[in-house]
Amino acid sequence: MINSISFHRFRSLFRFAAAALILLSSGLAATGQTRADSLREVLLTQPEQLLVAAHRGDHLSHPENSIPAFQGAIEAGAAVLELDVRQSKDGELVVVHDRTVDRTTDGRGTVERMTLEQLKKLRLLHNGAATEHRIPTLREALESVKGRILVDIDFKAGNMEAAKACYAVIEELGMEKQVLFFLYDAKQVSKCLALNPDVLVMPRAHSADEVHTIMQEPLIRVIHIDESFYEAGLVRMMREKGVRVWANSLGEYDRQAQQQGGSYHSFAERLPLVNIIQTDYPEALVNYLSEKK
Repeated sequence: MINSISFHRFRSLFRFAAAALILLSSGLAATGQTRADSLREVLLTQPEQLLVAAHRGDHLSHPENSIPAFQGAIEAGAAVLELDVRQSKDGELVVVHDRTVDRTTDGRGTVERMTLEQLKKLRLLHNGAATEHRIPTLREALESVKGRILVDIDFKAGNMEAAKACYAVIEELGMEKQVLFFLYDAKQVSKCLALNPDVLVMPRAHSADEVHTIMQEPLIRVIHIDESFYEAGLVRMMREKGVRVWANSLGEYDRQAQQQGGSYHSFAERLPLVNIIQTDYPEALVNYLSEKK
């Protein structure tokens, strides 16, 4: 059973992380490093420091997967921005979560059956109302946050040719060391690592057995796990081997936090060894973890 000591350690480690990042940031001008460079260094070398990931950007304040939502994630203090990538009919990489544009825009249709020109004519919705904002291309999205935050690309295009095109954009922008490339199918890990080993690949594990299989690849430094198979011994083993543990507070934990004045106590008690947390409320989670005892 997780006790209150683990809970307080959970928050104190984040406060330590925040203080360390401030110190790192203060020296950026002298070293030529960006904030993203510092965050990658923390991610790779300081597993005791918690990092907050913003799901689809700050999408509760702005249209999801929009440039303003990405900027909002940075302003909220998130370390990682998550965005979703699909491919249009004419092969362009665009940032859209759903298979269709029906929910998120004022149009209708399937992304892969629409050209970039057609997609760009649509207006993004926020709280059901059309806005002035448009679907960004992957290039536009990455350019808008270059050097300022780590980017988790939730790759939904589903084929290696699209993955190669995605990597080409990353490389052209010189952002190889700013990106996490998220895969639902761990069997694709080796193919993606072969494209460019500087791009961190983050596979999703669906069981403890799959975690062990994934960790046979020495270049893997982040694994997305689920609460259903979270176990302290497993997670400690991951961290001891230099692998970051990513889990979501999306859904029930986020809802509980909003009902309890922004408290993520329940998540901290249940998954205290997770060291990257993805949330729909990045500012609330950052503020909560930064609170003094």
